[in-house]
Amino acid sequence: MKTLLKKTVFALTALVAVSLTVTGCEDEHKIKAEKLPEATRTFISQYFSGLDIVTAYKDRDDGVISYDVRLSDGTEIDFDEAGTWTSVDCNLSPVPDGIVPEPILTHLGTYVEGGTQVFKIERILGGYEVKIADGRELIYGSDGTFVRVDSDR
Repeated sequence: MKTLLKKTVFALTALVAVSLTVTGCEDEHKIKAEKLPEATRTFISQYFSGLDIVTAYKDRDDGVISYDVRLSDGTEIDFDEAGTWTSVDCNLSPVPDGIVPEPILTHLGTYVEGGTQVFKIERILGGYEVKIADGRELIYGSDGTFVRVDSDR
């Protein structure tokens, strides 16, 4: 009887530990705009003034905190824990001036005849990935130098 009780207690303890581990790895919940980091709110007011924050989520994935924000025009912006943008997706509108580094804009002015607009920019390991008007995704180094056209599309 004691063996059965010990096995049952052990099994329940293991089940609780596993469920806590699984639910502790990923957590996403809606938050109020005022709960976003100050740097996030400043970025939004600087580059997207006049737009409202429709939804804001705080994510925790494997202990890493990030924020996902959707604005009233459909723009989606991701931020890291400090409030620095990691991705700006304006969908059908160009990314506002001042977000895309100048060397990237300079390259685009010569790379695409007549220049082009950036609709999405994302910080990636070692640089940036930008999506331009014709749908191509271009990879740039952290200093804004052109690397290649993304062939994963």
